[in-house]
Amino acid sequence: MAHNKKASLNTCIVAHYLTIDQGNSEAKIALWDDSELEDFRMEPALNPQRVSDFVGKRTLAGGIYCSVAREDVDVIRRLCHICPRAMRLTPDTPVPIRVDYRTPTTLGADRVAAAVGAWADYAGRPILVVDAGTAVTYDYVDAEGVYHGGNIAPGISMELRALHEFTARLPLVPFPEEMPSLCRELFGRDTREAIALGAVNSVVASIYYYRSRLPKDTVVVLGGGCGHHLASVCDFETRVDEHLVSKGLNRILLYNETN
Repeated sequence: MAHNKKASLNTCIVAHYLTIDQGNSEAKIALWDDSELEDFRMEPALNPQRVSDFVGKRTLAGGIYCSVAREDVDVIRRLCHICPRAMRLTPDTPVPIRVDYRTPTTLGADRVAAAVGAWADYAGRPILVVDAGTAVTYDYVDAEGVYHGGNIAPGISMELRALHEFTARLPLVPFPEEMPSLCRELFGRDTREAIALGAVNSVVASIYYYRSRLPKDTVVVLGGGCGHHLASVCDFETRVDEHLVSKGLNRILLYNETN
């Protein structure tokens, strides 16, 4: 896209695109040179100054913000201040896939962005989009680029925490970082192992189930903080993209720049 590279005398100034994904437990900020990721940062708490510090002296051509939590008005104002063309992803925002969802106003913006991010890489193939973070979402985009909705379930850490908080004696088990070694066994041999395997296998089994109900050539794309962990214990081909939502936001921004 020609408009994002401006020549000034002998210096080529690259104008970047800024994406902000405000999740349940952290914020992901990314800078893109057209469709290429150039810089990325995760923040436990997002505030306007952190956004400005991340951008620094780099020139912005556009920016986009989405949030699954309460929208941060100060961040949106700062984004509009530092960015010439800033937008917020809403149900009315044009996107490069067709959304077939009964209640678009209740559809999480991050789910739409993840679906667009997956479609950007695997257009023309049916896609099961699994975004595994605090919650796990399982969404389906068909080969024609139609988003058909999906399901929402607790993430692994949420399951582990719930088993501890809503039972009398079950311990709080930390997130199992070494999933391949843990999942060599089907059943736990002690209580902590049983809890960890139960939480992990509930997600893995769900991926198996949805995949079995979809066309055989469906691509399974794993995103979110647990994507790499889950891919390591699936015995079928998966594609991992830890920047899936950010990529989708950038593609939505580029789509609106040219349409």
